[in-house]
Amino acid sequence: MESSDGVELLLDVGLDRRVTGSAEVEIGTSDGRWSRHQVMLLRHSPSPQEIDRAVAAIRPHVDGLLFVVARAGRALNRAAERDHRIAYAAVDDAVVLFQGEAHGAGEQRPAGPAHPGRISWARLAMLRLFALSPDEPMSQSEIARRLGMSHVAIGKQLPLPDDLVARTPAGWQVVDRAGCWDRFMSHYPGPRGLTTYWASTGDLAAQLERIEEVARDRSNARPAVSGDLAADLYAPWRRPNRLVAYAIDQPPLEEYGFTIVRSADATVELCTPRDPTVLTMSRESPSIGDRNARRYTDPLITAWDLRRSPGGDADSAVDQLRARALRVRLWA
Repeated sequence: MESSDGVELLLDVGLDRRVTGSAEVEIGTSDGRWSRHQVMLLRHSPSPQEIDRAVAAIRPHVDGLLFVVARAGRALNRAAERDHRIAYAAVDDAVVLFQGEAHGAGEQRPAGPAHPGRISWARLAMLRLFALSPDEPMSQSEIARRLGMSHVAIGKQLPLPDDLVARTPAGWQVVDRAGCWDRFMSHYPGPRGLTTYWASTGDLAAQLERIEEVARDRSNARPAVSGDLAADLYAPWRRPNRLVAYAIDQPPLEEYGFTIVRSADATVELCTPRDPTVLTMSRESPSIGDRNARRYTDPLITAWDLRRSPGGDADSAVDQLRARALRVRLWA
């Protein structure tokens, strides 16, 4: 279960929503206004004390909290009925309680895997870095620079396993690049954050160009392309059938010919990631016919998204990408 499961449930129960950040969403109210809520994903239904602490820590610019849980307990249900700053999305129950009113989706959702504990984005990013970088040793400062993180943050996560990376007098040197790739792919929990799903007409390349234009007009921060389209740049193998992209915020695509849909019907998956390294480790590559360079996620994030793509040949495409990334320097 992820935060996006609860946010998507808002649509299933008939509530309008707009994702405004990696942990914030606006929910449409019955009078046509929008109420901004901080999204809190929990593996359990919170106790009264946990609810009180969360309410006391509500950020000044938001109106309330949206708890995303598997099932809502008595304490959460009572709190949400009493205090309209508190809302919840109970994914397994397919129920949202918002502004004291319960909204049901009419069908049960399957239970998802348990949400993991604390995630070390720096450690996972280092696995990507060593899988993709040349064999020359790197200092701790160089690792931090390439990942867009502080020297201290990197130091807390070193050393990596000896069978993958070794410490030498010149710095940290990869021992097994394929092992780094496989370790990342088996341990990465996904970028987290919040995801919106869209559909539009036209091929994926045309849809991407429109999204990039919207992003450029709003903030000049281009999204980072991943999944099928990025794999088609790194190691062409199959015809892309879904656009996956990461952005620092969620543009209003409804105004540009896109429609919000369920995940299964989407042609575009747009994520505001909680993993900060997804965007800092993305790189630019020239795009034909585009006045600006296009950003792409690194090959491992691309492979992780490609593995989730619809189609029976996704695993083969991942294998092709892995083989080429380990053989040829695709990312720097």
